[in-house]
Amino acid sequence: MAYVRVETEQDKGFYEVGVPLMREVGGKLGGFLTSLKNASAAFRPVAGWRVEVEALAEAAAVFARTAYEVFAVRLSLEDEDPLHLDTFINLHLIPEAVRPLFDGGRIRDGLTDAEYEAFAEQLGAMQIPAEESLYYFLGAYWGEWLVRHRGAQWTLYAPLRPLQRFPDMLSSHGTAVLLPFSQAVKKLIDPATETLGYKAQIFAQEYLAPYPLAAALADATEARLSLLPPLCRVAEEKLASGDVQGAMTVLQAVAEQEPDAEQVLLQLSQVAWQAEEWEVAHGAMTALLRQRPHARTFYNLGVFYAQFDLLDESIESLRQAVLLDPHYDRAKVTMAALLAEMGETAAARMILGDVLEQGMTPELTAEAQALLAALGGAL
Repeated sequence: MAYVRVETEQDKGFYEVGVPLMREVGGKLGGFLTSLKNASAAFRPVAGWRVEVEALAEAAAVFARTAYEVFAVRLSLEDEDPLHLDTFINLHLIPEAVRPLFDGGRIRDGLTDAEYEAFAEQLGAMQIPAEESLYYFLGAYWGEWLVRHRGAQWTLYAPLRPLQRFPDMLSSHGTAVLLPFSQAVKKLIDPATETLGYKAQIFAQEYLAPYPLAAALADATEARLSLLPPLCRVAEEKLASGDVQGAMTVLQAVAEQEPDAEQVLLQLSQVAWQAEEWEVAHGAMTALLRQRPHARTFYNLGVFYAQFDLLDESIESLRQAVLLDPHYDRAKVTMAALLAEMGETAAARMILGDVLEQGMTPELTAEAQALLAALGGAL
């Protein structure tokens, strides 16, 4: 039976966008919204907005075509730079009073304090258009760009409500479930801090593809499972019932049948770790790294080696993690702790000083400060 989402109270609570909706919009933006609304009939039958892959690709094309017709801007899904959509939004879709804040896809350099304060006031008073078709076509364009350039896959289920603002990215078993319509709405609500180009970069560094594109929080688990081999669903059911060994056995069978399935190897390494089947966990991590050098897997391998006092191997794995992701502060702090344990206090202090200058989460900052203090360094 096909999956049908049951709407939850949690979902309903997140559909409030949090800013006033603008009912009347004039100028070119008004014409743009009218054109999208007129084009929406083919994408919004009685059952609601269409969620088929073919319809979403066509909706993305409609958005690009309308942008050219109204604003003479050539948007292209073949453009590899995700900032091209940020630039378009900053120049044409947000209120005119806020547009001078931006230089293309980013905030303009050289602003005075007075200018910052004036723009902050304008941003605080922003409204977004009350035209649902804008969010459908914009979200379809952004999602289709992610499909073409970031290994994402559409996994939408009806009902789709494009005007939404809930967490727009969920981590789930080593991958990221992305919510493109939510990302589009949040970009329009808060263009100064929400940058689509930045988001397209960070999830690709942190997580493994494929990245499911979902339309509601309630769809996250089903969207992820739909992109995995069918037996992974069995493994998850066993894991949920507490049968960790059974889940591992199933995942081992899947990995033998599909040795190139990165998500399966990642899940197998996690379940084997939970089962304390260290040889299986090590084999899964090393097999995964042979396919794709990945910062988080290198970090986990480093922790694996550390628990068996293989400190040289652990530090090398952590170093590889940092080389792949220079902002991986957890890997840096862990590496500093291991270096200190080996008597390499100068190297440990240097790493800790560097990460404290960059700024981290409060928890990680406190950990780094405590370690630096224990090593005789300055706070």
